Amino acid sequence: MSMRKLQGSEAGSRVEQQVADYLRANPDFFVRHPDLASQLEIPHACGDAVSLIEYQITVLKTQIQQLRRKLKELITNARDNEDLNNRLQRLTLALIDCRSLEQAFATLNEALGESFQADHVAIRLFAAPRSPEDQGLGEFLGDDEAVRAVFRNVLQADNPVCGRLKREQLNILFGEQAERIGSGVLMPLGVAERFGLLAIGSQDKARFHPGMGTALLRQLGEVAAHVIQPHLATS
Repeated sequence: MSMRKLQGSEAGSRVEQQVADYLRANPDFFVRHPDLASQLEIPHACGDAVSLIEYQITVLKTQIQQLRRKLKELITNARDNEDLNNRLQRLTLALIDCRSLEQAFATLNEALGESFQADHVAIRLFAAPRSPEDQGLGEFLGDDEAVRAVFRNVLQADNPVCGRLKREQLNILFGEQAERIGSGVLMPLGVAERFGLLAIGSQDKARFHPGMGTALLRQLGEVAAHVIQPHLATS
């Protein structure tokens, strides 16, 4: 390309940018010059030429459709969140009414299975029970450092951990059902000191993933921890 053509191209680009900047700063330009607007034509995607006004209408219709879809998604998400919050509230009240730790475990398992569509639920506690009548409950693993180490990443996390779980974790949590778990969520129990885990397993590999929201799951873990902790033996 010759120097003259290059300079002409650069000058043309500057003029185009100046025109674009002016129109952007004066959106009523074509209102004040309707005769000019009616003479403009813009190539359509299909190759036909349409007037500027027709083109703008097409663009606006597309934007409206996109906004409607977005609004529909927001409304659906809001309804789903409201429904989940209502279910969490009902579960919280049901746990408050429990008269024993065994009943609390049963309530968690039943509610998570029926109201939250969990395929598998597991509660594992790295502590000893306070009451002798809870000694035989399978949820108590005792203060085993080797087992704790398997879940170190979860116990040190501020939020529930979601996604594909490690094979060793699955075996400790779900035993014979471990092979059926495609994805899961692990909720650490305890604030000042982690004393256990609440786990939900799904046969669907895509059900739980690292990018999902965890606010409701965190609340669920806090409720479960509040109910369970009074039943643990103090060291």
